[in-house]
Amino acid sequence: MNRLRRLTLSLISMMLIVQLSFVTPTFAAPPSAPQSAKQIERERLRQIMDPAADIEAFRQELSDYLMEMEAALRLFSEISVVRRQFKQSGLEPVAMLAGARQRLADLKPEELTLLRATYAKFPGWREAPRVVSSFIKPDLRERLESRIAAKNAGDIQPYFVTADNCADGIAADPSNTDISAAEAAVIAAEAIQDAIPPVLNIPAVAATAIVKGIALSLVTLKAIKDDCTGLDATAVENIVNTAKTEIINNATTNTTTITGAVTSAQTAIINNDNSNRTAITVAIAGAQTAINNNTTSTASANTTTITNVLTAVKNEIVTNDNSNKTMIVTNDNANATTINTNLTAAKNMIVANDNTNTTTIVNNDNANKTMIVNNDNANKTAIVANDNANKDLLLRAHIEADLAEADSATPVAWYLTPTANGGHLDLVQTIVTQTLANILAAGGSIGNAQSFLDRANADKAAGNFKAAYANYRKAYKAAAN
Repeated sequence: MNRLRRLTLSLISMMLIVQLSFVTPTFAAPPSAPQSAKQIERERLRQIMDPAADIEAFRQELSDYLMEMEAALRLFSEISVVRRQFKQSGLEPVAMLAGARQRLADLKPEELTLLRATYAKFPGWREAPRVVSSFIKPDLRERLESRIAAKNAGDIQPYFVTADNCADGIAADPSNTDISAAEAAVIAAEAIQDAIPPVLNIPAVAATAIVKGIALSLVTLKAIKDDCTGLDATAVENIVNTAKTEIINNATTNTTTITGAVTSAQTAIINNDNSNRTAITVAIAGAQTAINNNTTSTASANTTTITNVLTAVKNEIVTNDNSNKTMIVTNDNANATTINTNLTAAKNMIVANDNTNTTTIVNNDNANKTMIVNNDNANKTAIVANDNANKDLLLRAHIEADLAEADSATPVAWYLTPTANGGHLDLVQTIVTQTLANILAAGGSIGNAQSFLDRANADKAAGNFKAAYANYRKAYKAAAN
């Protein structure tokens, strides 16, 4: 629980820090301080964002921003799990960026002026491509650039699908800090998107969709890395078995060493006793010879005495030697039994403890894996639902942009037919009706828009879909003017 609390606090703190880096104005350095490369870049961007500056310079800057996002995205798209996340979320990020750049090229100067004024409120907007690019670690970047080079040379097919592998997950090395930074980038992108009028926010919508996909991909890559670097049940069992074998082998070696030492000591004692017996026997023989050389009477008396002494000494030595031998053998047997009993008890205790630890580790590993999978599934569901909402908002923005076109402009055919016929005329009717109602509710004037709307509804009911769309377009523009 404490670990989860610390992780949550770290995540919130990091999100706030990165969000502030995107949306909080920076303070200028004192005049006396030397300018860094970052300060020079900020000054250049400040000049471009100045309301008095040439608006075409801003168009070029925003185009460069989208190109940098596309470059970072192409590297990310070489990771199979990232491509799969984009596909499952219904995203075509490269195509979205290309469409946004095309739309940017078509914007009028007055539209660009409004767009620049909105972006000027978020001084950190230009950092987004560098933030996205920073998520790709040097080792992973080298691998991805090699793949792109091989693909361009024709060595592999474009977008060759490979299964998730530990090498990519470990090389990506996503941390909780990276995931927090990605989520904060999503918050910053959404803040910019929400501040821009829907008809002009296509570049912001594309950037928001991309950083959302990358945030989800970082979560998935971290899960792959965690699965690849964690110990599974087999690895734990192998470690335990190896330790158990080493303990048994060490115990066997110690038993052999102790037994050898006891045998050597026993041999040394027996050899020493035999040596003492030989020395005593030699000394007695010498004394006996000296006595025999004495007088016969004395010799006879001494011989009897010495013989009795020799017999007594010999008997005492043999008795003592046998007693020592029996005591040593008995003590050795008792020590061997004690050692074997202690080794068996130690082995059983270690095996039982290892089995308990194995069960605990396996259960904990399974619980952690289940928690990660459940969390990933919940995050995926939330992100997919949010992406669907963004798609609906993007479609509405496109429809309103087409309704704002001149009467002579060719309409998008997809908007001409009702939902039942595969089109969006029903949604067009809803948008125009809501627009008139919203303007009236705000106290505005809609001119003759209501008559055009009534005529359009009548044409739609009669099946005259093209005429209906033309009148919806007139009603929308009459209300908006």
